Amino acid sequence: MPYIVLRAAAFVITAGFICLACKYRRLRRKYGLLKKEAETQAALHSIDELKLAEYLALQNQINPHFLYNTLEAVRSDAICAGAKDIANTVKALATFFRYTITDVGTQVLLEDEINNVENYFMIQKYRFSALNLEIMAPPELLQARTPKLILQPVVENAIIHGLEKKVGLGTVKLCVDTTRKNLLITVKDDGVGIEEDELARINEKLNRVEDAPSKQGGIAMVNVNSRIKLIFGEDYGMHIYSLAGAGTTVEIILPLIIEKRGL
Repeated sequence: MPYIVLRAAAFVITAGFICLACKYRRLRRKYGLLKKEAETQAALHSIDELKLAEYLALQNQINPHFLYNTLEAVRSDAICAGAKDIANTVKALATFFRYTITDVGTQVLLEDEINNVENYFMIQKYRFSALNLEIMAPPELLQARTPKLILQPVVENAIIHGLEKKVGLGTVKLCVDTTRKNLLITVKDDGVGIEEDELARINEKLNRVEDAPSKQGGIAMVNVNSRIKLIFGEDYGMHIYSLAGAGTTVEIILPLIIEKRGL
């Protein structure tokens, strides 16, 4: 029975990526119209660049109400089959999809971003069991506001470029701290690190706002960084520290905005 559940889950995920490809083509057409219209407006600069960044992020989203419902059905079958690990992973996948289909232009609580990272990490851990996630975030900072979908791409980058190439257990540490005015988030991995020349090239790109966000797969780190700078200004964004063979640390600086709950 677990084999049947796995086949069903694989079918659903494949269908989701087919759906993603169709949506990508539609968004490319819409993106082209937006860009052509933008080029005719003399006053256009940061606001339209932000729209382009948001459209790029939307290219990576699936609009899968049918997919979400089907994943729930697969999860139920997995529970009935006693396949608890499969059920938990499918639940994480469904929750991850649901979080990413809503408006990427919104700001969310840091708690929501961390929950999304945990769901993403559970999915990756099902594929690569030698992964460990450590989160150190003071409870009072979980109500801080952040742009949506800024943490998961950084964690994804740590896994793909840092930990997948490492032999043995790999760990990602997500730490949250503050200064008087800023929210500081660091994502550190103990993976293979980055060579000095490549690190300098990446940080040079991160030091400027891209005129046209990169179109190369995923919500790229450069695109996330550009979105932060476009929303909050040049004083904010990310910087990468790394040594080849000794891991990588990504530091994200945001303004400290705390959600005030009603009484």
